[in-house]
Amino acid sequence: MKQYTFFYHYYKQKKKMSVHFKGSCYVTDNVVCKVPCETKWNKTQPNLVMKGKCTDIIVNEDCITVV
Repeated sequence: MKQYTFFYHYYKQKKKMSVHFKGSCYVTDNVVCKVPCETKWNKTQPNLVMKGKCTDIIVNEDCITVV
């Protein structure tokens, strides 16, 4: 299956997590990441994001699972 780049970070204004996948932004309370990811430091906000490659994400009411 094709893998796509994803990243997630803390969304300070909403006090939640933000997951970016295939050009869309998903805001959630929790993120479960089942694939390897790495830290990426930016000079602007958000300063720290977790970045990796995955095949899909599963969106639930209060949780997003990265698979």
